[in-house]
Amino acid sequence: MDQIEKSHLRALFWKDEILQILYWMDGEGFGKEVPVSQVHALLNTNMDNLLYHINLLVTNSVLESTANPLLESSFISLSADSRKEAGKRFSEAFQGYQKAGHGECGPDCEFCYGPDGVKLENCVHNCASH
Repeated sequence: MDQIEKSHLRALFWKDEILQILYWMDGEGFGKEVPVSQVHALLNTNMDNLLYHINLLVTNSVLESTANPLLESSFISLSADSRKEAGKRFSEAFQGYQKAGHGECGPDCEFCYGPDGVKLENCVHNCASH
């Protein structure tokens, strides 16, 4: 059996990583439910450690799975309550990378255009005028 990181600090770290990955995978169209093996492919850890932390998250109702026991082929998903938390964590982690490029925002961007569709003077993305 590979090493399992059981400290509270590592549990917080893995919760953060797993929530962000599941949120990203859903947003990219991989599905709301994904196999543990796909999550594992994106993380630098061993399967035993990942399954340990996913089991903790399922036990605490952060994640959902119908599998018992939880295996590499088991499907997991964010619980309804954790979806918002996952989105916040993802947004905070990638905040500097999520802004549109120069001139890419359209009138539906709430940060660059007012409710009337008129470009704001203090546009946060420095969009070109349309």
